[in-house]
Amino acid sequence: MMVMAGAAGVGFLLRDHRPIAGVGSVNSLGGSIRKSASPRLPEPGPPTVALADDAALNPDADRIRKVLQTYFDAINAGDYKMWRSAVIPQWARDTSEPAWRAQYRSTLDGSMVVHRLEPRIGGGLVALMSFTSLQNPADAPSELAVRCLHWWVSYPLIGQGEALRLGPSAPTANLVVAC
Repeated sequence: MMVMAGAAGVGFLLRDHRPIAGVGSVNSLGGSIRKSASPRLPEPGPPTVALADDAALNPDADRIRKVLQTYFDAINAGDYKMWRSAVIPQWARDTSEPAWRAQYRSTLDGSMVVHRLEPRIGGGLVALMSFTSLQNPADAPSELAVRCLHWWVSYPLIGQGEALRLGPSAPTANLVVAC
């Protein structure tokens, strides 16, 4: 049953996703398949958050990219204070600095792409995205104790005054596979 839910979640995330077109662009609306592959960057890939074309059309695209970039920059830099500035206050209160440091102590994230933005029940949006993480296998999820993981997650985006903040993703809505 858990596998079915995960598969359905990934199907939802990647529905309407098409091949990437053009160098340096992320396009989920369509494109062509290249006959020669572009050189791959080493994992985890670039540290910059990218938005697929349809997500980039959202009026809040700049704020969305900025809060996600702050979130991932904080994880990559091991900066708990920066991370707290990107997440909703309750998540920050519920996650102590020692717990956060233990969770992300060896994590390096890259290749972050927001594929879709969906309305969130109760207001706000949900960012359906993927990214790659490198970590010490001992720090990876217990069922996948490997160095490199590809993640498909959904993060709630909630307005906090003028600032947009991330809420925690629901673990049952995430999919993770070894690279």
